[in-house]
Amino acid sequence: MKSLIYLSEGFRREMRFVAIGNANVDIKIFVERIPNPDESMDALAASVSAGGAASNFAIAAAKIGVESHIVACLGGDNLGRIYLETLKRCGVNTSHVKVVEGMRTGLVVILNVLGEDRRMIESVGANDELTPSDIFDRRDLLTSADEVHMASVRPEIAESVLEVRKDASWDPGMRIIRRYRSEVWSLLSKTGKLFLNEREAEAISGEGDPLTYITKIASKGPNEVIVKMGSRGSLAWVEGEIYKVDAIPVKVVDTTGAGDIFAAVYLRARRRGYGVEDCLRLANAASAIKVSRPSTVNGMPNWDEIQTMSLMFYGKRA
Repeated sequence: MKSLIYLSEGFRREMRFVAIGNANVDIKIFVERIPNPDESMDALAASVSAGGAASNFAIAAAKIGVESHIVACLGGDNLGRIYLETLKRCGVNTSHVKVVEGMRTGLVVILNVLGEDRRMIESVGANDELTPSDIFDRRDLLTSADEVHMASVRPEIAESVLEVRKDASWDPGMRIIRRYRSEVWSLLSKTGKLFLNEREAEAISGEGDPLTYITKIASKGPNEVIVKMGSRGSLAWVEGEIYKVDAIPVKVVDTTGAGDIFAAVYLRARRRGYGVEDCLRLANAASAIKVSRPSTVNGMPNWDEIQTMSLMFYGKRA
């Protein structure tokens, strides 16, 4: 394991990641079923915490030992204060978060129904106030980072990031792909590593077969294409080779944040020189642990937990 570096201004971790994207507060509710019209029912559990794919990535990166920064936009309200307190508690540097007075912080209601996919209702709020100028104003931060990761950002934000960091990774998310498919498609040639789930890969490529859609997406020019396939594992295209790794079967409790810890672990492992298959194994292990836990923030595993899970299921690395 690499030794950690200590600088004069204090402790610095072995890598620096910058996440760019939404800053939300998530209201998460667990129920047995969706209530009927005009029906009231008790929740099995409920929580309020910081959220947003980029924010989840930043929290995950901090949890696995990376110096983590977030570039996002908040409203000057109580929700924003909840968000900042949560990320600071998790060890994320929030000094580059933009706060807009008079705006409300982004809010997402997440319904987790037993045995079904989650449902999300989003109010964007201050997230739309993040501009290309905000990205260029943070050029020094982006150029000094080992990895810059965008999640659920609008195409104009992605384009400005890719002007500064041509190797930036991007997880656009289904909402962005549905609204801006052609713009996202045109930016793939400038993207470093592209993260998608199965539905997103099908939507952006127009193909239904995994080998066909990953090859078609890769032809647009990303350096690496990584597809998160849930219970079917994960798939990656790197330098003309396609890699597939089976998932680790676990009881699924809460999928929120699973794709974000997957991306953080994959990027850290790649930076540390792991082979593609080992990166996918570790990322799968991280996601498996996360989905088995009900909390997004507190459910993020650390590096030791991830390595242990990977070793127990996949066996020792060759």
